[in-house]
Amino acid sequence: MTPPDLTLPQPELDPTRHWLVYAAAERNPDRFRPIPLDEAAERLGPAAAGGEADTRARSDRRFVVISRERATAIANLLDELALRLAPGTEVRTIQSDGSISRLAKELADDMLRRSA
Repeated sequence: MTPPDLTLPQPELDPTRHWLVYAAAERNPDRFRPIPLDEAAERLGPAAAGGEADTRARSDRRFVVISRERATAIANLLDELALRLAPGTEVRTIQSDGSISRLAKELADDMLRRSA
């Protein structure tokens, strides 16, 4: 007897409008829906904002200290970037208010500031 297929069908994702890393589960548990880029930024925002106080001596900049939540937000953004930069992926003009781009830039600037 073959076990039932418990996987859920993935939605059609448009790279110009949707987050590619994952989709959102609907209340109806038998489907997923695409996450618009602006919604992805809204979801990542609180995790990205969660930072720990960096109490190291100013002269010791070999390590950058961030919270697990912030690291997860950065990892999600890098996973998204990796999918978008994969060979053969065509991404036309992004249809967004720019919030996901601003979030990525803020995180990049913060990492550089912490390491300086």
